[in-house]
Amino acid sequence: MNFKRNISPLVLAMIVTALTFSGCKKYQGDVTVPSYLHLDRMTVVPQAQNAPSPEAGFYNSDIDAVQFICYFEGDDSETNLGTFQLPCTVPILRQGDMKYLRAYPVVKQNGSTSTRIYYFYYNYVELKNVKVQSDSVTNLGIHDSERDLWTLQTTYKTRNQMSVLAEDYFEPTTFNTHFDSTVVWVSNDPEGACNGQGYGLVHIPDSISILNFYIKDEFDIPNSTIYLEMNYQTDVELHLDMIGYEISSGGAATSKGIIALKPTTGKGWKKIYINLTRTWSQFNYNAPFTLYFQAVNPNGIDANVKLDNVKILSY
Repeated sequence: MNFKRNISPLVLAMIVTALTFSGCKKYQGDVTVPSYLHLDRMTVVPQAQNAPSPEAGFYNSDIDAVQFICYFEGDDSETNLGTFQLPCTVPILRQGDMKYLRAYPVVKQNGSTSTRIYYFYYNYVELKNVKVQSDSVTNLGIHDSERDLWTLQTTYKTRNQMSVLAEDYFEPTTFNTHFDSTVVWVSNDPEGACNGQGYGLVHIPDSISILNFYIKDEFDIPNSTIYLEMNYQTDVELHLDMIGYEISSGGAATSKGIIALKPTTGKGWKKIYINLTRTWSQFNYNAPFTLYFQAVNPNGIDANVKLDNVKILSY
């Protein structure tokens, strides 16, 4: 592999030294030349039974990194190899048989690289009897020979394990929008859509500095963990806020900011996983709450916001 040929002796020494001082079980023994695990990407596919949604857009994902946990035969407990940004080639100062290797999908919570998390709506992938050999690379997953990529496939938790509170894919056969009429359904533009045929479009004229649009539903959540997933493009800053009810305010509706998304002009579709739980906790988890967006246009440009694959999940 080019990875092994190109790595410098100094870098390899630094890796070995750092791993030795970590005190992890995987570096015990007399192995001095690493073995390697290699993975290019993780994708999300429907499971065979009790899938959360039949819609292709539901499975759009942006898994940014992976956490590896393994168990070697003869060890007292499993070993956390660490979290690695994809694509990755991971050195391990062990060889032999792993009884299992678990790969946990990691995403950028709220779009931030500093808050990567295991996204618990996704199942981890467990591989049995993984063999690793000193000075050799063990590739993981399915190989795409055309693009020379190794891919692991994960799935969402089932509908028995989580709740899908709202879905908007803007597709001709399934369109049932949760947004107010400011969001125009573009039903037949496959080249402009993130997935499928359609998307939601909000146009902001140059004469308007702030334009609000809403998810109309009020959410009464049985569980305390909630995420909003969506794909978006925006020419202006886009704010997401929550309207809820605080006991301290006598039950009056108040608004709290969740996140501000920067313009993405020229960068294509972006995928984001937004944690709504932290903001909802500021309302002491009182229900219901609603979500609304603000397109902020201080420079007075003719702008668009596009949305696709919008869903709200509770766990």
